[in-house]
Amino acid sequence: MNATLKLILRKDFKRKDGSNSIFLRLTINRKSRYYPIGISAQEGDLLKDKFQFKTSIKDSAINNMKLNQTMVKAQQILNDFIRFEKTPTFTEFSLKFKSNYNSKDFYDFALNYINTNKNLSKEAVRTYKSQITKLKKYHIGKISLSEINNLDFIRDYENYMIDELKNKTNTIYKSLAFIRTILNEAIKHSIVQDSVFAKIKLKKVSGNREFLSFTEINSLEKLLHSKKLSPARKEVLKYFLFSCYTGLRYTDIKNLTHGDIFEYPFYNIETKKSINRKMITLEMHKTKRLVNIPLIPQAQALIKNKDKYPYCKVFKVLSNQKTNQNLKEIMKLAEIRKKGGISFHCARHSFATNAIAANMSLPYVSQLLGHSETKTTGIYVKILKDVLFDETDKLANM
Repeated sequence: MNATLKLILRKDFKRKDGSNSIFLRLTINRKSRYYPIGISAQEGDLLKDKFQFKTSIKDSAINNMKLNQTMVKAQQILNDFIRFEKTPTFTEFSLKFKSNYNSKDFYDFALNYINTNKNLSKEAVRTYKSQITKLKKYHIGKISLSEINNLDFIRDYENYMIDELKNKTNTIYKSLAFIRTILNEAIKHSIVQDSVFAKIKLKKVSGNREFLSFTEINSLEKLLHSKKLSPARKEVLKYFLFSCYTGLRYTDIKNLTHGDIFEYPFYNIETKKSINRKMITLEMHKTKRLVNIPLIPQAQALIKNKDKYPYCKVFKVLSNQKTNQNLKEIMKLAEIRKKGGISFHCARHSFATNAIAANMSLPYVSQLLGHSETKTTGIYVKILKDVLFDETDKLANM
């Protein structure tokens, strides 16, 4: 490896006050790149024998400390290339130098990854930060990436979640998967060489995805038009049912505006006539995938769009917690009981399961849900109890 570092005063970068910008110069195989460090100086401000500010210059102590920190950080990055026997590149050096990716503390590194990764959704950011909080309760104080990248540490943390927190398998999976994500990111930036998770297979079990049958959804429709619900609970039931008919997630329902609903000219093959049908076209909050969802009459009946501006929200959506609290009471009134309880996400499950039960093609259901692969949609393939009765009745008629 032929890579060198040097601080230089670039005289071709003159500022308005007459000073010149200080840059870090990285040279790899006789090619150089320059990195600004946010400090400027006039030539007479610096000592002749070493690249430091004279003590008589204002803020010299602070600026000298910054210069030292810059060189230490840059040298650590080059040392990591040597340690992992990797050839240094300008691209990888730039990524590390411009961020805090050379931090060896797990918490610092993880927070930097969370705060600088623009591809993470707000939900993912919130989840990852909660995982850091959880881990800090187990291990108070700083912990290095190498300490956490250890089989004994992972097993001890797993036992803590089982014995002390009474976490279930999938909850433990999420916590360990978060650590795995951070370690994989550290590998990408040559901070650790490999991951302990190459030796560990994380366990995950299929959850009991509760859903509502056609009959149960019809009973909720009847409840909606009865006098048993307060106006607030009627609104909650409206957007819950709308999700049952469209498969939209809570956040997408919350953000849905009248501008997301379009008139689409639909050609009916049987009547040979073109009629306008309504369709939702939006980018899903979680996956950023564009979906087109035709609105069936039941869904359209839940929307009031008279004199509404495009930017107006379709529903007045409560917080997720309050929505689920109201749904609990609504299900009691509808006499719908589920072993795992009913949350708002049950509506999406209901849409998927009922669409498949109605013989809708799996690729089409997958497209409506915004899944990238049909195998993801396959988790909703379930046999409805009504169908089981119909099938077993055949035995009685033999």
